Amino acid sequence: MNTVAVISKHPGSGQTTVLVNLASGLVRSGYRVIIGELGKSGKIHNWLGVNHKPKQVVDMVLPTTASIKPNISSSPLGIDLVTLVEEPQTTPLDLTCLEMLGYDYLLLHPSGNEYCKQLAMLTTATIVCTDLTHDNELKEFQALEECLQSLGKGNGIDLILPNKINTQEWEQNTQQLFALVDYFGYEKIADPIPL
Repeated sequence: MNTVAVISKHPGSGQTTVLVNLASGLVRSGYRVIIGELGKSGKIHNWLGVNHKPKQVVDMVLPTTASIKPNISSSPLGIDLVTLVEEPQTTPLDLTCLEMLGYDYLLLHPSGNEYCKQLAMLTTATIVCTDLTHDNELKEFQALEECLQSLGKGNGIDLILPNKINTQEWEQNTQQLFALVDYFGYEKIADPIPL
């Protein structure tokens, strides 16, 4: 099972929008997709049209049989949703149950930066959304990169996605974008498209 984390350092950077669109595209291509929540976020439930079921966190550590099915909600989009953890934890998650259920992709939706340890232990790829309006964006991304690498994810951030661009602030956007490119390289920056 491929595991992709879509994260953002600031609210409103497009994390949930990108995650749901990526999941929808994968479902339309014939893949079985589940979104795993790390933390509490009502946004993903609203996007998928799924009722939030509090206190139904999945314990992915299974006994020797695979007869236990986690509390998975299905959306009208054909994307499933499961809450993996509501609070950060230090122990790695065991995703054997989801693999046994035949999912091709697990897309992780962390609701905060404190889930860095879980991301590093689980992900095949990490996508970070940015809106290029924060002056300290490069420092925050460098810290995230170092965190992921220190926990064993050698390539750290796989893709930086400038998702929202303020057309009134091209100079700010350009400065932030080139600072990210200088540090991470062109190959890790997605092409920004103004709205």
